Amino acid sequence: MPFDSWLKSLPDDTFCHVHTDLEVLNALPLSFLRAEQVAYQIERLSTHLGSKPPLIRQAAIRYSLYVRQLDAIQEKGHNIREICSLDCQRPPVGCCNSEHHVIFSPSDLLLARPTQNTLHLVHVLTALQQLEHAHALDQGRLIRPDYCSHLTSTGCTLRLFKSPLCIHYLCPQVSLAMIATHGDQAADFLAAMHDSGNRVILTLQDFTYPEVIRAAESMFALVAPVGTS
Repeated sequence: MPFDSWLKSLPDDTFCHVHTDLEVLNALPLSFLRAEQVAYQIERLSTHLGSKPPLIRQAAIRYSLYVRQLDAIQEKGHNIREICSLDCQRPPVGCCNSEHHVIFSPSDLLLARPTQNTLHLVHVLTALQQLEHAHALDQGRLIRPDYCSHLTSTGCTLRLFKSPLCIHYLCPQVSLAMIATHGDQAADFLAAMHDSGNRVILTLQDFTYPEVIRAAESMFALVAPVGTS
């Protein structure tokens, strides 16, 4: 798994807080992930971020678990990846045409005025983005010039630490495909993704949006394709 390969490569800081972080973060609703995936991710990131303040360390790990769930949702809705890789109507790179991986631009800092804890978390997440990006390049991924600096010929170098903007954005083409597949069940999910992607990040709670996960659970509970009995 690409996730585990990178997590394994992270340098260790301290193991002191792994048990506490497992207790706190295992209590989250993580219906799209397996228990062993969650435990390993918490253990590795807790060990790597061990000297960070507990609030920031756990927020960073919580965000990574949220992003991984959204990644799993995209895998489950297989037409999303197929559209992006094979049938995008905005070639050659679709929505990956700018540095959307940047969590806060200078204007965001001036206009939104996020809390100090939020700024600390963004600093930690940006450092983790850099490590994830570097690991992908070490695996032989090649950057596509002139677009996003994290875009390669086989997709983004980021999986666990995409920005909130990137993880929540669904283009009109993908949205219509999801409606065609899941019908009315897709509406709440698409609305939650849109709301979260457009939300101004001010506090630690603004990085994740539980309604997205709840809407996805409802959407995928509808097993039969739309229009069939």
